[in-house]
Amino acid sequence: MTMLNKKWVLLTFILGLSCNIYSQKRADGSPVAFTASEKVKAVVQLQVQQFKAYKTEKALLEDTERGVNNRFAAPISANMDMSNTGEWETLPDGSRLWRLRLYVPEVQGIGILYDDFFLPVGSSLFVYSEDGKQVLGAYTFQNNRPSRQFFTGFIAGQRAIIEYHEPAEVLGQGSLHISRIDGAYRPLPQVANSFGFGTAMACHKNVNCPEGDDWENQKNGSCRIIMVLEEGTGYCSGSLVNNTERDGKPYILGAFHCDDGYTPIHDLWRFDFHYESPDCDNPSEEPDFNSLLGCTLRAARLESDFQLYEITESIPASWDLYFNGWNKGNGLPLSGAILHHPSGDIKKIASYEGGTAIQATSIDWNNNVTTPANHHFRVNYDDGSFEPGSSGSGLFDHNDLIVGQLHGGFGDCESDNTVYFGRFRLSWDAGSDPATRLKDWLDPNGIAGDTLHGMSQPSAGNGSISGWIHNEAGMPIANVQLTLSDGNFSASTQSDINGNYQFEEVPLGMVYELSLSKDDDAQNGLSNLDLIRISRQVLGIEALTSPIKMISADVNDSSGLSTLDQISIQKVVLGIDTAFSNRPDWIFFEEEVVFPNPSNPFAVGYLETPLLINLDTDLIGLDFIGIKSGDIDDSAEPGN
Repeated sequence: MTMLNKKWVLLTFILGLSCNIYSQKRADGSPVAFTASEKVKAVVQLQVQQFKAYKTEKALLEDTERGVNNRFAAPISANMDMSNTGEWETLPDGSRLWRLRLYVPEVQGIGILYDDFFLPVGSSLFVYSEDGKQVLGAYTFQNNRPSRQFFTGFIAGQRAIIEYHEPAEVLGQGSLHISRIDGAYRPLPQVANSFGFGTAMACHKNVNCPEGDDWENQKNGSCRIIMVLEEGTGYCSGSLVNNTERDGKPYILGAFHCDDGYTPIHDLWRFDFHYESPDCDNPSEEPDFNSLLGCTLRAARLESDFQLYEITESIPASWDLYFNGWNKGNGLPLSGAILHHPSGDIKKIASYEGGTAIQATSIDWNNNVTTPANHHFRVNYDDGSFEPGSSGSGLFDHNDLIVGQLHGGFGDCESDNTVYFGRFRLSWDAGSDPATRLKDWLDPNGIAGDTLHGMSQPSAGNGSISGWIHNEAGMPIANVQLTLSDGNFSASTQSDINGNYQFEEVPLGMVYELSLSKDDDAQNGLSNLDLIRISRQVLGIEALTSPIKMISADVNDSSGLSTLDQISIQKVVLGIDTAFSNRPDWIFFEEEVVFPNPSNPFAVGYLETPLLINLDTDLIGLDFIGIKSGDIDDSAEPGN
């Protein structure tokens, strides 16, 4: 059937702009430039980094040629870091402030993407509008990620300020490289913002209205999804779903069409929970919410329009989320609801009583996709409606179980609210392999009946981190100082005479920074034999036998070996210097370190900055290799 002759909404994702987009983890505080106690240069005095904007006409033509009309923001390539742009100021307390003022003409909003993002403990990052009315952050070391990618969302308008503040004790340790600016280019109709907070149609009921009283659990497992793609950013809805292991694995059920035809950057997708009004009224200010960043696509299939993602980050124990149950049987849902984020707005509820059927014919969608007969439920809402951004929201049945996810239909606030949902039953096992079906992920041991009920978020509990620290020769290294911190929890320990260490009673579900250090006599293990071996390497007579030994010899930390390294070691041997100026006494690598080019190992950095640990299991084992600077033959006494 063709559905282009009515008021038709294909609920593929619509790329949008929100007035307040928060990070997955945020700290309290405000930008340093806002505080009267700090005398810093006024924003208007900062130099402007100006970009060329996508012309609206050009961008719309590109969309027409691609056969889509749902892109909202287009990427603008950037190459900016704290050394090649922006302005530094040193504050009276010895800390430093870096700010970058952006201007992208002819856009409705500015989004910022980073491909090298690292914030040391104590530092903070904010992004805000020039008038200070919109502030994103504070971002702290808790936002550091193994991939070092990050996304700080959109600032409305054509100008934005990025502010990074670092205390004196971590000067120079932070890294911010901006690889892309997204410019929102589509004209905004009737309202100031087309998408995001406060923009859904008036007929939607907030989830905490009386209509949502029977869905207290299910709402805590429904979320807004903000997608970052090569071509832009956008909104959909999704549901956290349970699996037969009942282990709290963060699987999200969403819709295939949400990013169909685009190139997703899943590492930067964001999942917003508890984004809702506290009561039935629409709030005057945007409510706070909890977010997780990054996911892996586990399974997807066009025919029943489903995708299953696994969120990368662990869910903090305090969030009180709910893992929704599901029904893969053949029956019809008699009544139920959807919990969704129309137009990317706060969570709403729509309900239905009867009027459901299996769509017996194929459906021709207006993005040149046809889905087969019998793969969708057809539902008529009795209360509420849907909009772009609602796509992917779970269809709950009369037993509070998910039986499908929203694909599209006819939606308005007046009369026709016929909606189509991909059937969970067909998503379960109609695909040919694990990448195209749900059963391998939600029932890995093949024990499920037709239904699995939901469950509250499992208690995270505590875990431990332990390991062994040794040199390349396998000798244990004692008295290594290890510090573990997440900003709230902090613990320190030392490796024992056997090189073993352990942290006990560490709260699960958090991201920690682990740092290692060892103070020693710089002369420990150094001799003329080390100088001779380095000299033979430099002269090309005899190569050092391992990447570890080459890194040990590079005492001036220049990423290469030269006579300067020999001179530095000689000064320490003779007692002229008591330490190396550019290198600590000991440096450390994870034991499983891989050197892609063993003859040039210097590109693989040692643990100069803390190691990020996502503690999502009861026990993590981490072993490390320690290197005494300048000690080529492992003669240093590691027990000192």
